[in-house]
Amino acid sequence: MKTPLLYQLDKANLDRVLSRWNQTIPVYVPSGKGKDISLLPMVDFPRTDNYINLTLPVKEFFFEQKEPLFRWDREGSDTKVENLSRQHAGERILYGVRACDTYGIGYTDHFFLREFEDTNYASRRDKVYIVAVNCLKAGPHCFCTSVGTGVFSTIGHDLALTELEGFYLVESATAKGQQLIEAAADFFVPVSDEFAGDVSPGILLELKEQLRQKVADSFPLKMDLTNLHADMAVTFDAPFWLDEANACIGCTGCTNVCPTCTCFNVVEENRDQDHGMRVRYWDSCQSDHFTRNAEFHNPRNALSRTRYRVYDKLKYIEERFGYKGCSGCGRCTDVCPTYISIIDIIHSIQKAAKEAPETPAIHQITEMRHEIFDREINVRNGLFTPDVATITKIELETPEIKRIYVKYDDPALHKSFKLNGQFFQITVFGQGEVPISIPFGPEESDEFDFCFKNVGTVSNILYHLKVGDKVGLRGPYGRPFPYEPLKGRNLVFIGSGVAMAPLRTILVQVVNNLQDFGKVVIMASALQYDKVIYKSELRDWAELEGVEVHYALKDPTDQVKAHQGYINDLLPGLELDWSNTTALVCASPKRIKEVSRDLLALGMKPTDILTTLETHMRCGAGKCGHCKVGSHYMCVDGPVFTYEEMMALPPEY
Repeated sequence: MKTPLLYQLDKANLDRVLSRWNQTIPVYVPSGKGKDISLLPMVDFPRTDNYINLTLPVKEFFFEQKEPLFRWDREGSDTKVENLSRQHAGERILYGVRACDTYGIGYTDHFFLREFEDTNYASRRDKVYIVAVNCLKAGPHCFCTSVGTGVFSTIGHDLALTELEGFYLVESATAKGQQLIEAAADFFVPVSDEFAGDVSPGILLELKEQLRQKVADSFPLKMDLTNLHADMAVTFDAPFWLDEANACIGCTGCTNVCPTCTCFNVVEENRDQDHGMRVRYWDSCQSDHFTRNAEFHNPRNALSRTRYRVYDKLKYIEERFGYKGCSGCGRCTDVCPTYISIIDIIHSIQKAAKEAPETPAIHQITEMRHEIFDREINVRNGLFTPDVATITKIELETPEIKRIYVKYDDPALHKSFKLNGQFFQITVFGQGEVPISIPFGPEESDEFDFCFKNVGTVSNILYHLKVGDKVGLRGPYGRPFPYEPLKGRNLVFIGSGVAMAPLRTILVQVVNNLQDFGKVVIMASALQYDKVIYKSELRDWAELEGVEVHYALKDPTDQVKAHQGYINDLLPGLELDWSNTTALVCASPKRIKEVSRDLLALGMKPTDILTTLETHMRCGAGKCGHCKVGSHYMCVDGPVFTYEEMMALPPEY
């Protein structure tokens, strides 16, 4: 933030300034009594100065509790999609925002506007002016001084007011702040080195600092969090977490009032079978459905949900984004009906850390690179609005796995498409969206094919669509398997059932350029042969010089030569130089770990084992939070990880 411009505003003129602003832009002011304080239009509600904080954080003005993403309409054989990301209330001035909330704004600006820009957030945020009023008193659960986010606003505001003797010191931090100053210029007295009055800028800033220190000293809650990250690394499995989890009733109040909570879910709202809309609404990592995958597998139980929220606020967000994940507002403690206190939890972490004998290696939540890839994705109408495509062909790969071929309705999208990702988000209009791995190579740019299993609500509807039906495509998303680093090495592709699909993206590139690689081994496993996908291609690849194809089936038949049992059993007989081999493994996390342990025993390095970790990915762009594991989003930092990286993730995966 640039050095702010300073002004003085006589306290008697504050209401005049607010009224002046309100003539052109609606002004929202704190209104209410006691703890029930909301930002409301000043023309309808009286303003109060008697408040510690707002009941809800101001993020609701630009990350709305419920907001539309796009509308779709089916007209005969055509489907039209309209982006709704810019449907908002227009310009607003929010007056009286406290430092804990402006810090939250600074974080959410970074979160929603970096990497993939969230167009819904961006369009609303651009229209909102933030006028902070610095705190002079602490609430019973305020601890912003301990986390370093207060007591006076430092980021996220356009103007910041500090009440001194008889006047406000006004700091203008942005161009939008200057617009507000200029709109009521006759009330603001500029402070500069040439100012002819009795008070210089240095004296005013010194008075402000003295007041800030006095207010900070008055805060009753003070904690030394210097070693908190190290303490959390050794208390991941501390016994007190079970007590906290048993107390939680899953009401999600804590996340609803948090200035830095950004998670959301998406649902369909259909007027009828030919017209509908997709909306998003605030969601919570404390809901039991939050990480539930297809077939009802859920990697996060009640204990890990409770623990995750605290680790995310106090560790993961800071590791991932460099911002404090907790602003110290204390709202989560205020609203909890069972009196769960993040402050008490911090004390429990620090106490348990002193008693911890040593750091369990598996629970070292280690740092991992956060690499931002230059991905060219087809986003024309907003980050969450799909482009329409038509199903051109359908093949039955197995009794429960289909392969559908699709083409964009707009040919220009094919021409601009570049394959640099690992999955697409596929929309069934009126039903929802599902992430499906990319099985096709980069040369297949005119028609895409996807293999998927009929296991979930949306995939079930997709499974029964017909040629000519319309779907929506967003993507590609995710970190793909590397290609260049594999050259000159032996390669072992290991896929279980439909898990061969994400491997095929890199596999087709390899088999088309076999001269660049050593020995190539393809290993497919399934319950029976009829559940193996890409049967004809596997037969063709087996005929290529330098390529071996092996099958491991639970119930083999005479259809193909296969080992009865697990793929692991076949690994020792491959006769490979394991020090010059890369394995690409796609299966359940349990099977990945079992196969990887055997590969390590053969002499492989964990960095030479590549996995793809797919979970509940709702947005594909690292925004909704459903696929976050530790400080990583599976859809952005993955889903391709090395085995070393996988084992550095929290053990809930």
